[in-house]
Parts: sequence; structure tokens; C-alpha cells
Amino acid sequence: MLGGHSHPGVAKWKAVLDMYKRRHLGWASAARLLIQNASYEIPALKKQAAACERQVADCTARQADLDRQEANARTRYRELLAEMGIEGIDIRNELTAHSAQELPKLALEMFEILRDVGEDLHSYYRAFGGHVAGRPATDVEVLPFLLAVATSSEVNVEDLEEKVPEFRTARVDAESRKARRPQPVVAEPVAAGASATIDWGITMASEGAADAGSGGINWEVDDAKEAPAISTTETGAQGGIDWSAISFDGLEVSAEKDPEDVAASQGPGLLLADHAARELLMREVAEAVAFLVERCADLAAGGAGSEEYGPREEQRSLAEVEGFRDKINKVEGILTSRRTQRLVLLHSSKSYLERAARRIEVAKQQCGKPGQRKAELEKVKAEQLAEAKRARAEIDKLKSATVAAKEDLEGELSAHFKSTVRIVGEILQI
Repeated sequence: MLGGHSHPGVAKWKAVLDMYKRRHLGWASAARLLIQNASYEIPALKKQAAACERQVADCTARQADLDRQEANARTRYRELLAEMGIEGIDIRNELTAHSAQELPKLALEMFEILRDVGEDLHSYYRAFGGHVAGRPATDVEVLPFLLAVATSSEVNVEDLEEKVPEFRTARVDAESRKARRPQPVVAEPVAAGASATIDWGITMASEGAADAGSGGINWEVDDAKEAPAISTTETGAQGGIDWSAISFDGLEVSAEKDPEDVAASQGPGLLLADHAARELLMREVAEAVAFLVERCADLAAGGAGSEEYGPREEQRSLAEVEGFRDKINKVEGILTSRRTQRLVLLHSSKSYLERAARRIEVAKQQCGKPGQRKAELEKVKAEQLAEAKRARAEIDKLKSATVAAKEDLEGELSAHFKSTVRIVGEILQI
């Protein structure tokens, strides 16, 4: 083609091309291209495509793990809602309404049991208390609060305070303790042009010990010595069990709103909503349980009818005493159950209500996090699949070009050497 032109520049290019062909430099260039493609370009693209495909597989596996995590999170969330007894739409209001609805139900169940068994149990225990003391025991000496509840047609504060002076004292102590509780100090805004020093509201010890009582940080924690003192000395002196050494801290609630806020506090709900009522009832129920457990053991050992096991005229059969025990155990179970404690705290403690609501909110958020992460992984998968597809297309293109260059070189070599020439090696494995 170049020989058909008479331009001097074309003649020079023809001379270069003839020299290139005469010295077979084209063969070397073609061979170098084959080596470059077979040994470097195509293997590198294969590694790139394989790495992208591995990332896609890893993303798929991680998405499967996230599916399991999401299912577990949703299960935990549903279980938490079922435990709290709410639907999870308006969490705080639902928790408040649930506690106001369920707490009176538990108290009513407990009240019905006490009305059924309380008087008989009190009579039975009083007879044994008088037998031990050597003189008849009065009603106020043996389980007075339990008896007052059992004999009441309707529970209300006035009747219980009238029948059980100890209950009135406990409520007065609780009110006075709340009144003595220091209020949080509200920092006043600094007026314009005032001193640039920031007042953090902290008084150093060297600035006067007199301010230590009112200038300190109010943590809203009552000292143990300020706990309501419920006296059982008189009962213990008459042969009863002194339960003053037993602490029921598990049921202690620092009320941030009045216990009377329970719906219709003038009813059975008072037994759980009011701290003093709950504490007194718990102590007397625990005393009755301890007595009945020991009495069942005595009767099971054959102690029925013996004077050393109590007055003969007040003897009960093992089945009757076990019936007392089972019913009082049920009352104790209601008082100490986790459900009751949770409902009492939801009703009486704003901080507990806030923590419970936050716990549900966090559980709900955990349900959505796996989905967000799966969406991110889906984007990564799409990017890696596109990159792998591009690499595979480039590999196919290089393969076709390499095979064509190999066939051309084999043809030229075969024509030059007048013999069939075949190129073998790594190029056959591409």
C-alpha cells in the first residue's frame, strides 16, 4: 500500500516497515503481547473478579446473620412488650395505664385470699402465741394488720389506721421523711454585667461547715436510719416472732409521686400501692408463713394432740394447716413476685418508668438496625457485582485478542519456516 505513493515521507515509512519485517521485529512484539496478556493481565483480572465475588459471598453470609439477628431482636421486643403488658405504640402512657390497671387486680386477688383464710389463721396463730406466752394473746399482739385486712369488707386508709395504730405511725413517718427531704437547688441565672466567675453551686468545706447540710448535692437517697420504724417489740415480748431484724429492701420504693395516685386507692389496690401497708403486710405474712411451715413439720412428725405442740382445743389437722400454708404462700408470692415489684415501681417511680420506657425503645431500635445494615450490604453487593462483571468482560475481551494474536503469529511463523508452528505454555490455559 505504501509503495503506491511517491511522496518522500511515505517512502521513508515504507523503508522503516520493510526493515521491521525483514528483522522480524513484529514477531517479538506479538510474542511480548502474548506473554503480557497470558502471564499478567488476564490473571490479574481473574483475581480481581474473584475478590469481588468473594466479597459478594461474604455480604450474603453477613446478610443471613443479620436476618437471624433481626428475628431474634424482634422476638425479644415482642417478649418484652408481652412482659410489660403493652402494645408499644405510646410506651410511657401504656406503662402507666397498665400498672394502674393491673396493680389493683393483684391486690384484689390477695385481698380475697386473706378474707377467706385470714380470720381462721389469726385465731389459730393467736392460740399458739398465747400458749407460748402463758396468757391469752390479744388481737393487736398477733398479726394485727393481716386481721384488719381480713375482716374488712372494703379496704381504706381510715379504717386500717383506726384498727392498726402502727399503720398510722408508719404513714406519718413516711410523710415526715418526705417533708424533710431537701429540695433540689435551682441555679439562678447570672445577670448581665455580673462577675465572670461561674458559680457551679458547690461549697468547699473551708467555706463553712454550716452549709454542708443544705448546699450539698441532693441525690434523692434517704439514709437507712430514716426508714419507717415499725415496732414489733411488744409482740416479741409476748412470745411472738420479732421481725424487726428482717429487711424487705426488695420491696422498698422511693416514691417520686404519691402512692395514692393508684386508681381508687381507697380499695384493695392500697395494699400494694401504699409503702407502709405493703411493708406491714409483708412482715406479717412472712411471720405467718414461718409459723405454718414449722407447724406442718410438727404435724407431719406425729405431733398432733400433744400439749407441747400447742393447746389441745386449737389443734388442727395436717390437711387444714397445709391449706393455710398454701394460701398464705400464694399471698407471699404475690407480694414478692417480680411482676408485682415491676408494677409497683412503674406506679411509684418516675425514674423506673423512664428506664423501662427507654429499655423498650432501645429494643425497638435494635429491630431496625439489622435492616439498615442489610441495605448497606446490598449496595456493596451491587457495586462488587458490577466490578466483577466489568472484570469478566475485560477478561473475555483480552482472551479473544490474545487468541487472535496467537493464531496470526503462528501463521506467520509457519509460512516463514514452511512448517506448522504451534505456540504452547501458559497461553493455552487462559
